[in-house]
Amino acid sequence: MSYVTIIMFINFVDRIIISAATGPIMEEFGFSATQWGLILSAFFWGLVPFAFLSGIAADKWGPKKVWNIGVTWWSIFTIATPFAFNYVTFLIARIFFGAGEGPTLSNGIRVISNWVSPRETSTAASVVFLGVKLGPALGTPIIVWIIATYGWRVAFYVMGVMGLVWLFGWLRIFTDSPADNKYMSKEEKAWLAKEQGDVVSANISDKPSFKELFSLPKEVRKTLVTNLFSGFCFGYVLYFSMTWLPGYLTMELNMSLKTMGTVIMVLWLFAAFTSVIGARILDKLINKTGNRRIWGYWQSASFLIIGICMFLAGFVDSVLLILVFLTIAISANTLAESCINSVIPSIAPERAGSQAGLLQLAYTVPGIIAPIVTGIIVDMTNSFSFAFFLIAILVTIGSIVSLLFMRPSKMDVKGTEQIKPIIINH
Repeated sequence: MSYVTIIMFINFVDRIIISAATGPIMEEFGFSATQWGLILSAFFWGLVPFAFLSGIAADKWGPKKVWNIGVTWWSIFTIATPFAFNYVTFLIARIFFGAGEGPTLSNGIRVISNWVSPRETSTAASVVFLGVKLGPALGTPIIVWIIATYGWRVAFYVMGVMGLVWLFGWLRIFTDSPADNKYMSKEEKAWLAKEQGDVVSANISDKPSFKELFSLPKEVRKTLVTNLFSGFCFGYVLYFSMTWLPGYLTMELNMSLKTMGTVIMVLWLFAAFTSVIGARILDKLINKTGNRRIWGYWQSASFLIIGICMFLAGFVDSVLLILVFLTIAISANTLAESCINSVIPSIAPERAGSQAGLLQLAYTVPGIIAPIVTGIIVDMTNSFSFAFFLIAILVTIGSIVSLLFMRPSKMDVKGTEQIKPIIINH
């Protein structure tokens, strides 16, 4: 799991380089906020279709092969990005870079499904996706220092090489099945096989993800569809934060590049800590009570906190209060994430790759929308306040939907579903 966390870290550092370099690049090329929003969004134009396709590929061919291709591709285009010389070439570079990062979420969830006991999915998801928070937290100050010292182009070169170094270790260490891994003891393999039961031996369906989703029982389907909308809300907050937050701190709050890097580090470190602790609490609550409806209550409360904090951040004038509200909001978003990512491995483990492809689609479509909408709002109003208000409205809707429609089956206190897991044989 820790090795997958590392690639999540590299992946999300790669993503935030361009956001950290907002000021220098916009100044060098004379981009408007709307143009810059489109450039930030272009990454997701490539990511969205390949996120969906890579989820199906992970089920058919395994996460190892899919990540071999993805990491190689995105590392090459990370290195290629500094060669962009105008608006159009930046768009092209970001689209191809995004395509390479398509496997990130779906492969992560497929690995969790293959390698983790169903009773520990929330904790495992928080560990795997810890890199999503640590990337901005630890990576931003380093990237900012590289930009300030050597220029923004060098930051892309360094991170592109790091991806290729990770790939070398991945090829040597990882296997799709724990049973094939020479670094895992026989006792560990036997224990995990017993924990997972017969689900992991299910044959893979050849149905497309959407068709497969709507062929599932109503109770499972309703929960998965609700989780997709929760993923959309989470994704909007996440990608607003990763694309425009550094620019907001420097453009509207007038922070220096180094101060901005420090603030981003503290904010995401706090979110990373909240994510791990929250996921552990969530697993304990569900395993103790056997009531997976806690997922709905958890998501609803998380989104409500985000809504309140985002509204207040757009309303107050105090820089300190704004930073406090933003920190709480982003930390609450990671609490929602720990729940969202655990739903699929828990109730549809035999379809983890394909259904995670749909979830990544729900996560990343907001990545297309949020940067563009925010850029337009900033150009029209000369302020980020209405961008915060829009987020508050969206997540409030998400809070209500999660509370009303997240209705998964219960399980006994040992972590076994009361309804037999769905296994489709051909």
